Amino acid sequence: MDSINIWGMLGCAVAYAGALFAAVEGLGDHLLQRSSTTTASQRSALRMKTAAKVSAALITVITAAIVLMLDSNWIAFAVLSVVFVGVMLWVFRSYPQTDRV
Repeated sequence: MDSINIWGMLGCAVAYAGALFAAVEGLGDHLLQRSSTTTASQRSALRMKTAAKVSAALITVITAAIVLMLDSNWIAFAVLSVVFVGVMLWVFRSYPQTDRV
């Protein structure tokens, strides 16, 4: 059995955490500012900003997951992926469904 790359695992854990914070922060920005935006260009800019943060987070998570799979670090892959998906589902569940911009 190959030994687990601890430094790779820690680096991927940091990548997952940073991606999670970026995604949640982007959605939080969207919630805070969508009530104060009035023009169509402001709404479009807010949507693009949120989409950019969430997209960057997904790219980071997918890349880190590939690294963990290539290292055969299935435990870290499973734990980090479950935590990421769980937190994102919780955020989307608590996201208000009314008054969408």
